[in-house]
Amino acid sequence: MNTFSINLKHLRKLRQPKSTQSEMAELLGVSISTYGSYEEGRAEPKLENLQKLARFFSVTMEDLLTSDLSRELPKTSQLSAGPQVMVATVDSSGRNNIEWVSVKAAAGYTNGYADPEFVQELPAFQAPFLDQRKKYRAFTIQGDSMLPIPSGSLIFAEYMDDWSQVKDETLCIVVTQSEGIVFKKVFNYLKKQQCLLLVSTNPTFKPYLVGGNDVVEVWKFAGFFSQLAPEN
Repeated sequence: MNTFSINLKHLRKLRQPKSTQSEMAELLGVSISTYGSYEEGRAEPKLENLQKLARFFSVTMEDLLTSDLSRELPKTSQLSAGPQVMVATVDSSGRNNIEWVSVKAAAGYTNGYADPEFVQELPAFQAPFLDQRKKYRAFTIQGDSMLPIPSGSLIFAEYMDDWSQVKDETLCIVVTQSEGIVFKKVFNYLKKQQCLLLVSTNPTFKPYLVGGNDVVEVWKFAGFFSQLAPEN
């Protein structure tokens, strides 16, 4: 057995509840015998599936292939799905602000989302058309993966303190350690496989998995603003 196969078997058994070879094969879109050959060291997955496995287990591909993760990772792994502590700001009347995470701010958001100083530096405003009893944040998205919502749109999203309850096909801003901020349609596999499947509305972009322990925040889509006029 090589380092990769040892790590793969170890990580699968480390998860709580444990994932079966059948479940892992289904997530990768391969047969059970093919997946079994990965754990037995008789074959290695193609690059695309290596990336999926690294995301699923919240490790780098380099560590998955070369490091002895049985010594470096803790013996238990718990799903971090809330409730979470969320840093927020308020206006002079004590109302929750809507902080704006611009394209520039997005680069530091994964590390700064729980830092009061970072959050306080974000531009903030009020939106009377949103429910004042809930907490919202605004994110500027880039790219064409979520068409017809165009690149550059401002996404208003409601904070979810327990994302294990997110319903399948919910549009969400998902913040992860590995991918940063993404806007996707979410399918919830947290209870069985401890992961989320993220799907673009633009079919040219392939779905992918993120491990529950990689997720730091989930914000449910509440609306968007775009300066682009809709096409006829």
